[in-house]
Amino acid sequence: MNITDLNIRFLLVFEAMMTHRNVTAAAESIGLTQPALSVCLKKLRELHNDPLFVRTSHGMEPTVLAQELKEPILQALNLLRQTLNHTHDFDPGTSTRTFHMVMTDIGARVFLPPLLGQLSRIAPNVNLNTVQLPVKDMRDALESGDMDLALGFIHGLFADCHQQQLFRRSYVCMVRRDHPKIGDTISLEDYLAMPHAVVSAPGSGHDIIENTLIKKGYQRRVALRLSHFLAIPLIVASTDLIVTIPTMLAESYVPVTNLKIIEPPIAFPEYTISQYWHGRYHNDAGHRWLRELIYKMFRDNETDFLPARFERGL
Repeated sequence: MNITDLNIRFLLVFEAMMTHRNVTAAAESIGLTQPALSVCLKKLRELHNDPLFVRTSHGMEPTVLAQELKEPILQALNLLRQTLNHTHDFDPGTSTRTFHMVMTDIGARVFLPPLLGQLSRIAPNVNLNTVQLPVKDMRDALESGDMDLALGFIHGLFADCHQQQLFRRSYVCMVRRDHPKIGDTISLEDYLAMPHAVVSAPGSGHDIIENTLIKKGYQRRVALRLSHFLAIPLIVASTDLIVTIPTMLAESYVPVTNLKIIEPPIAFPEYTISQYWHGRYHNDAGHRWLRELIYKMFRDNETDFLPARFERGL
């Protein structure tokens, strides 16, 4: 028999006949009319070249071939039912799943402490793995499932990715508290004349600071260029360098370092922090749970997990 000739209804008819040994009762049990079941039974007999069920004094009894087919067919139907009826639930309290996320060191600094604290309470066995990737590599990583989410200000990501905005922020300047030349404000002239620390992080869209300065025709002295933000607070706190960085990052540094925040003399564009994922995993229950948790924790009208300054809103 060629399996392409098989209809799943035939298997249901076989199961019903094996259970009820009566055409009328079998038809009622699976919602068919008696003639419709008889048609299916006839096709089954033709496919197997065997009567399968024959009339006896005890009802329609299975043939030897039907008895041999019984267990494999019933097992196949049960497996199919279990698969199709699977609810795909995700229980954070018992899950041991590891989620893979793309984020810069800014994201790690701002998001991971509160996120890990929340996971320890509601999903104690869920694990996180974070990496930094250039934007050009993110699409393949999300599409393949190597990465579940990308989180942050990701400039120029692809169009076929789901995107959910969390909040919008701008930029501030940061210098050491006892800076000999900078008080609570800074002029444009002083800003451009001072030595700057500049971070060019892979996967980050914060090159808009440099682009804004170029468009306005301003030049500044870049005394130090780094590929990450990790060393910035220690460097700025112990030198006369100035740095222009995302507000959310600066706010996370101030409470624990000898630093102060001042408003820049230039109106830099705001940046949008979002989470991104591929459509292949949009309906995955665990994936959806993580996205909803991040959105609930960090969206604009939820301020409990962000520095106090964020309560001012936009």
